Amino acid sequence: CAFALRHPTMGYKRLAWLMLDDEVACLRPSQVYRVLLDADLLARRPRVAEVLTRPEAPTQPDQVWHIDLMYLYVRPRWYYLVDILDGYGRFLVHWSLNRTLGAEAVTLTIQQALEALDARRPGCPLLIHDHGPQFLSAEWRRFVIGAGLVDVKTRVAHPESNGRLERLHRTHREEGVNGQDLSDYYRAVDALARWSHYYNYRRPHSALDYMPPIEYYRGDPEARWDARRRKLAYAAQARAAYWKTVGQGRLDLSQN
Repeated sequence: CAFALRHPTMGYKRLAWLMLDDEVACLRPSQVYRVLLDADLLARRPRVAEVLTRPEAPTQPDQVWHIDLMYLYVRPRWYYLVDILDGYGRFLVHWSLNRTLGAEAVTLTIQQALEALDARRPGCPLLIHDHGPQFLSAEWRRFVIGAGLVDVKTRVAHPESNGRLERLHRTHREEGVNGQDLSDYYRAVDALARWSHYYNYRRPHSALDYMPPIEYYRGDPEARWDARRRKLAYAAQARAAYWKTVGQGRLDLSQN
């Protein structure tokens, strides 16, 4: 319950796997649900209907990158956050906070992300983006051709086509920058850096079996699952042994 209070916006499934990985409590999501329900600590969020078909999912990291911009108010003006999200691992590959909204802000951010890759497969990553003016400019076309990339525009007036990033931006606002010190540009960059590291390396993701994105992007999800199974099995045995001992103690008392 104390852990849930420290993470008030986190659902019970995400809490269960994070507590298991951190060795706070070895419980299955259904067990965490019952505890939080009794304590009235279940996080409640409005459900959003998804009735439109999304693009086919990638099968490996750095195969598809989603790119989008988000307005972020940093006193005393608006700034523009450019995000690059890996479509397979939901890993936030790179981001930048910019004072301008031009194509150069986007191309520079992608170039920095590409330079950080150890190796690139031909034609990868595929770049998915909307019809923003940055992606319709001559500079963008020169960049895509010069870098040997392929880009795909989402449908007009259909933000769900880039739904992974739309969801990330919602998470930015709900969990990342909410309550953070955004009183100037440098404090905002520090807050975003802390949040992006937490999002990539610590926060359990519902689309990734409640593992942090790094496990799918550069890790071994099966190894993490094996470790979780071992912890749960050990915890179940330990609880059974405990209650057996407690029960035996009650039996001895009744006999005396």
